Amino acid sequence: MRNTTPTTEAAFLTMLTAHQGIVHKVCKVYTRTAEEHNDLFQDIVVQLWRAWPAFQAGSKVSTWAYRIALNVAISGLRRGRIATEILTDQQYQIPENLPEQNAHADRLYQALHHLSAVEKPLVLLLLEDYSYEEIAHITGLNINHLRVKMHRVREKLRLLLTTIQV
Repeated sequence: MRNTTPTTEAAFLTMLTAHQGIVHKVCKVYTRTAEEHNDLFQDIVVQLWRAWPAFQAGSKVSTWAYRIALNVAISGLRRGRIATEILTDQQYQIPENLPEQNAHADRLYQALHHLSAVEKPLVLLLLEDYSYEEIAHITGLNINHLRVKMHRVREKLRLLLTTIQV
């Protein structure tokens, strides 16, 4: 177990509360069941907690959180594959009710499930109003490569959204 101060834990909990929507969006895009969602949420929270001491205050917390969340989701880490580290109840909190979605959002999430692991975060970040430069920084893609991929992903999504019924 790591040696932490109450201040460190409080700061982490404040960050997690403010940015848990990021984690839930990533989980929703990469999972299909509530159990998978909860497992991935826990895996991401553990990784965020481990990385918290190294967080650079000059960076945007949301960018840092997205990068970690996406890396965990894409690498396919699930419970049991992460070195065990016990989190206190306050450090690991999953709300009882996940954010409600409307029919349009449900169609979008269904379409996102048909995208590749590389395409999903691009759309997710674009929907969050990140600039291409920020998306390139988070994903590690070259900006020109990102523009080409985004054009292809948009076309693919248009096609998927015309075929998906809720």
